[in-house]
Amino acid sequence: MKHVQVKRLTYVAAVGTLVSVALMSSALLFPGPFLLVVAMSVGQGIGILALSLFLLAIALDLNIGGALVDNVDEQIQAVREDEAHEK
Repeated sequence: MKHVQVKRLTYVAAVGTLVSVALMSSALLFPGPFLLVVAMSVGQGIGILALSLFLLAIALDLNIGGALVDNVDEQIQAVREDEAHEK
């Protein structure tokens, strides 16, 4: 199930990147003050969102492979114990 999520996130990130590039390219091909401002602003926003989704997909993929934590339940228990000691 999680591999499906990683694939979807990667797909959405790739499509978002292409949309962002298309918007920014349209501003260069059809220069105009309003189009330039809107295309660059929206394109940057979509590009940042796409990068965030791609980084999330990488983090999920690493966690699936056990690269971040070997045993999730033990790590959750350790975090709860640390929180209890801090209080």
